[in-house]
Amino acid sequence: MKKRVFISMILSVVALAVSRPDSGAFYWAGAALMLLGQLIRLAASAAIVKSKTLTMRGPYAVVRNPLYLGTLVMTGGMMLAMTSTAKPALTAALWLGVGAAFAWIYWVTIKAEEAFLRSTYGQAFEDYCRAVPAILACPCKFGSFFETEAYSREVFIKNKEWRGLSGLAAILVILYLKLHYGY
Repeated sequence: MKKRVFISMILSVVALAVSRPDSGAFYWAGAALMLLGQLIRLAASAAIVKSKTLTMRGPYAVVRNPLYLGTLVMTGGMMLAMTSTAKPALTAALWLGVGAAFAWIYWVTIKAEEAFLRSTYGQAFEDYCRAVPAILACPCKFGSFFETEAYSREVFIKNKEWRGLSGLAAILVILYLKLHYGY
């Protein structure tokens, strides 16, 4: 297991344990964001051929790191679903702690990956960096997201991103139980 995944899992468990969600509206809005983030990750995992080619089609034409963008959206959704209107200090602490951890983990990860891609693909990667933003999607290129030839069922299965659906379901169930039963 990658260190960033392990750290993220630990942070998620701690955040889930200490959270005290109390708003159905925040829960459902957060659940929708989590689902959107997971869909972004699923699409990205069906397009990327890791360490074999510089993927620049599908979601990778819109943003260089769609897997991390999906994780950002999922994390924001989880934090929204955990929001407690009765405990704003707890909510703020969770948002700040998770936000800072996310920023640090993915800043380090993206920098390391970019160094690898720069050394492997040289000018092609430099041109890609100039044309496509790192983490915030370029709305002018959303049409590229829907190019079906950018996706592969075999790549999707190989990348095993579908396993994340079980984690998403578990988080949603835990937060739902915490919201409705107060623990």
